[in-house]
Amino acid sequence: MQKSASSISGTVLVLASLVVIIAGMKSAAPLIVPFMLSVFIALLLSPPLHWLIKKGVPKPVAFLLIITFMLALFISLTGLISTHIADLFAKSETWQQAMIENLQKWLVQLDEWGVTVDKEAVFEFLQPQKVFTFTLSILKNSTAILSNSFLIFFTVLFMLIESFHIKDKISYIESGGTTGLAERIDAFAERLNHYFTLKAFTSALTGLWIVAVLYWFDIPYPVLWGIGGFILNFIPVIGSIIAAIPPVLIALATHGFADALWVAGWFLVINTTIGNLLEPKLMGKGLELSELVVFLSLVFWGWVFGKVGMLLAVPLTMIVKFALETSESTKWLGVLLSDSAKKR
Repeated sequence: MQKSASSISGTVLVLASLVVIIAGMKSAAPLIVPFMLSVFIALLLSPPLHWLIKKGVPKPVAFLLIITFMLALFISLTGLISTHIADLFAKSETWQQAMIENLQKWLVQLDEWGVTVDKEAVFEFLQPQKVFTFTLSILKNSTAILSNSFLIFFTVLFMLIESFHIKDKISYIESGGTTGLAERIDAFAERLNHYFTLKAFTSALTGLWIVAVLYWFDIPYPVLWGIGGFILNFIPVIGSIIAAIPPVLIALATHGFADALWVAGWFLVINTTIGNLLEPKLMGKGLELSELVVFLSLVFWGWVFGKVGMLLAVPLTMIVKFALETSESTKWLGVLLSDSAKKR
């Protein structure tokens, strides 16, 4: 009886600790989010950096090439995104009105073709004004991240420098009696790099395809929406849907309902081809995460860290799973997060 009571109190203590930790992370999100983005970017840049070194490029030269590329990318993207979004906000009221007028014209056209549609019901269901306003609010909040761009840049810089020494530190820790740590970390790092490398590749294909389609239909800011498609493709389940909303609305405002449908159809083709056909073949079962866990992690990390939490939901969950698997007492939790119950 005493043992059972002790077990219950221990469980309650663990749960209470988790609540405190989660509340702390949520309240410290403004400080943690730039650091998390830095980790995300460092993980994307680490494979090309070490690839250059493996190909015989001296470490200082390889490091300088990667840093120069990152700095040029930061400056160009910050300028391009800020300019396009400022222009978008300047035209937002005009485009919002045009979007509603074009939708009304399409409903009138349907009436002329003999298709009876309840206009009030359509507008109440679609709520185009609210959707457009919500989309603008997302873009506005996203630009706040740009204000931390140089903080993120220098954090990434020091993370990449640290990556050259991390293995020596792990070896030193192992010499103190923690055996097998380096092997487990190497396996985890390989899995994480595998995910980021392939996801970056498929996201780049998604972004380029979006740019090409939007250029073809002459939709304003195709490069901006292509960048958005690249970034949002890292968000599982709903990222591709979110990426499609702004260009479809802009197409409705600037070209009409028919072109908006074409753009929406192309987004469906892009996401089906890359998300449902290409990515599963390339990634296989590399994540070792349950599909339900991936979806729930999207909700959870999005609640804790906002949009960046959704962006990093999969790698954050992989890190939690790895941490749980390192201890025998919490290994069963790691199994619950996995896609199977096989021994690890």
